[in-house]
Amino acid sequence: MTAAPKLGATPAATPAAEARRVAARPGWAELREAAVELHAAEVLIGDAHAPARVAIPHLRGFWAAMLAAAKAAALAPADATSPEPWLAAKIPGLDRGIRRALRKHVSELDGGHPPRASRLRHHVWAARELFIAIEPIIGGAPLRRRRVRLLWTAVGLVLLFGPLAAYIALTRELDGEGPWRAVYYADRKLEQVAATRREDTIDQDWGNDAPVEVLPPDKFSIRFDTCLVVDEAGSAVFQVHANDAARVFIDGEIVVDAWDRDPRTRKRGRGSGTVELDAGVHHLRVEYFESLGDATIEIAASFDDEVPGALPASMLRYPGDDFDEDDPCAAALTAGDGASE
Repeated sequence: MTAAPKLGATPAATPAAEARRVAARPGWAELREAAVELHAAEVLIGDAHAPARVAIPHLRGFWAAMLAAAKAAALAPADATSPEPWLAAKIPGLDRGIRRALRKHVSELDGGHPPRASRLRHHVWAARELFIAIEPIIGGAPLRRRRVRLLWTAVGLVLLFGPLAAYIALTRELDGEGPWRAVYYADRKLEQVAATRREDTIDQDWGNDAPVEVLPPDKFSIRFDTCLVVDEAGSAVFQVHANDAARVFIDGEIVVDAWDRDPRTRKRGRGSGTVELDAGVHHLRVEYFESLGDATIEIAASFDDEVPGALPASMLRYPGDDFDEDDPCAAALTAGDGASE
């Protein structure tokens, strides 16, 4: 025999009933349309074989649907024709920096020149953050309750597996050997980290292949860091020859800039520079990007007024797995690791 419900008690809503309540809320249908457009843009931008610009129509569709959702839910003025004024206001769960970036992205989409791939990737990331913040506002209490349940599940998993993850992170060593710390990015602007490893040298000829499996064969970039040990103060010459572009920094100051096209030759990737170095340890950083076709980079240096040649491996020290931007060679000074005899 089924017990009768207590007087005054509210029956628990079934998942199907909650789903219908959410779907009936103003702006929910438009928000679902925005989700479809954003997902399409994410897929296209993540496809190494598709030009990033093909995602632009879907991003425009996302903003049209998102603005319609905000207007239907009374989050934006009913007569709004652009999401920019709405983004200028405070949105719960979205900080001012992301809202400012989104306003800039919207204006770039409406401009005469399509944004670059790296900008579109950042646009998609920020748009996803906006969607995550807006979804429970429009979805209302049922969706917020579901989010709370998911949050507590996540907290439980962290408590269960957190110590193991921390142990792995603290004991993990980067793959490879050598004095160079190489960070590989899946874009040309050194923004989207794809892999980090140690390298013996940065002089490479990858041809039409990617330097690591997780990268596309084109439109990638790399940052190389090492610590240069100089026994005697003097003048040093650095040269770079790269396809497509590179630049060299010593202690944070640029020495060779072959990143942009030379206005006279319309070429890039080749350059040289001279710098005065004190005796001691100096942070040497090389940045590289590949656009299309063959991928190569070669660095040469001279510390004794001779013709520049390959960097002596005996002068290089590995900066460490846990890289410190403020003091990049601290680990090298204490460990003395990474030089090749």
